[in-house]
Amino acid sequence: MIGFLTFVAFMTMLNPALAQDVSTITKNIIKSTKEMPALVSAFCYLVGLLFGVSGILKLKAHVENPGEGGGQTPLRTPVIRLCVGGMMFALPALYEAIANTIGGDSTGAAPVINAMLISGMVGINPPQIGINFNTVLANIVVSARNIPNLISAFAYLLGLVIGAMGAIKLKEHVESPEQVTLKEPVIRFLAAGALFSLPTVYSAMFQTIDGGNASLLTTVSSLFKLSSISFSAYAQGSCSAAGADAGSFLCGILANANLFPAFLTLVAYIFGLVMGVWGILKVRDHVLNPQQTQLMEGVSRFIAGGCFFALPAVVAVLSNTVSNFNILGFGLPKKSPITSAGYNEGSYTAGSCGTTQGLDGMLACFVNDIYGPMHSVLNLFAFIAGMIFIMIGISRLLKSAQEGAKGPGGIGTIMTFVMGGALISYNEIIRAMTTTLTGAKATKAYGVLQYTTGMTQAELDAAHAVITAIIKFMIIVGLISFVRGLFIVRDVAEGSQQASMMAGMTHIIGGTLAINLGPLLVAIQTTLGLTQYGIKFL
Repeated sequence: MIGFLTFVAFMTMLNPALAQDVSTITKNIIKSTKEMPALVSAFCYLVGLLFGVSGILKLKAHVENPGEGGGQTPLRTPVIRLCVGGMMFALPALYEAIANTIGGDSTGAAPVINAMLISGMVGINPPQIGINFNTVLANIVVSARNIPNLISAFAYLLGLVIGAMGAIKLKEHVESPEQVTLKEPVIRFLAAGALFSLPTVYSAMFQTIDGGNASLLTTVSSLFKLSSISFSAYAQGSCSAAGADAGSFLCGILANANLFPAFLTLVAYIFGLVMGVWGILKVRDHVLNPQQTQLMEGVSRFIAGGCFFALPAVVAVLSNTVSNFNILGFGLPKKSPITSAGYNEGSYTAGSCGTTQGLDGMLACFVNDIYGPMHSVLNLFAFIAGMIFIMIGISRLLKSAQEGAKGPGGIGTIMTFVMGGALISYNEIIRAMTTTLTGAKATKAYGVLQYTTGMTQAELDAAHAVITAIIKFMIIVGLISFVRGLFIVRDVAEGSQQASMMAGMTHIIGGTLAINLGPLLVAIQTTLGLTQYGIKFL
């Protein structure tokens, strides 16, 4: 057996056509269960025969011995058995009726077609890109393109079973109303109708959160093409992955991993599909047993599913709530709290790097090379981390109040949303802190000596290049420290024993001071009266 499996694996590597992925497996599952509706129909047909025969016998017993008590047979017993038997024979009409109760008759299609419309929401058209992390993400998206079909097929089969059970429960209620209440067949019919009308349910969940005029079908189809998310607006000048230096290496990370937000959107979409089906079942369970299943369990799943469907809108709302900065799609903010405008770094510019020079020149060239790209990579990292925090916060809506800080209304959940919005608005928050400290929207990095007596121009260029390199390096450290501080503050709200508010604020304040080290040095020099001998920042 092991040898056979090894042979199959080897042949799969030799022949890519034999390779299996998630999409193939889900497609196989759907194909293998395509006869399940026929099996359910056959079973219900047999049950209908049984009910028809028993209904006729009960009608005979009623005629021979009518009445309500003792061994007598009331008229409702044969009537309901004959009616339910008719329902079993006319299952397509029954299913279409309960589906139209929830979703209307706008499509004019059979319930199975209506239930499968959700599969058309994924219009995946991955870009033709090289072998990089984006390729991996695109392959995952393509491999998972049939998961919505699988969920729809599962929901449809579940609706078939629940609908048939509703008919049987209706019979039991008519025959024994004291033991089986009317709500049992009614909620089963409604749940089956909701499962048959998933597109209507999903659109309602989406519109509840998004509130716009766009349909879920249009919105999701555009998101999954993996081309609507652009990071071309780099935060710091141009960023090219074409070179062979450290800056190009960082730009390569940005260029080859910038589809991660699209991947997270796909994950959120699949979560939304599952939440919709789960919410329907929870509402059914609440009606059948309100003491064991609370209504909020179903409602919270509908709300969470709607938030997952409308993740781009939720991201934009939280970003605007924190920074009042309107992000277009998932593009990076075009403005930056750091700027290179007006830099004049003497002979140690990017064009002179690579020539013979001392350690000071190497330091200046290295920092200049990674300065802008590092900021862009941090932007991407903060954006992805913010999206993940927001998705975690949405999933917390499913928890109970007993979870404490991690419950739906806990401080940990609230701070998860807040910090998610802060990370999405990473540049704007830093700009706000910079403006608070210095009164200017952009920090300064190019420093020159005030006292230059006895120094040649070459010595001045070297000194100025080193000063600027140190300031730029501290800005990079400050940016990293600031992001780290946001993570620590969120951990404190979560109740982590290894994090403290003092550590989080130290990272945030210290990072802000490092980003504004130039203006801070100017303030200290002015306080100490060293303006004629210190460093001037341009």
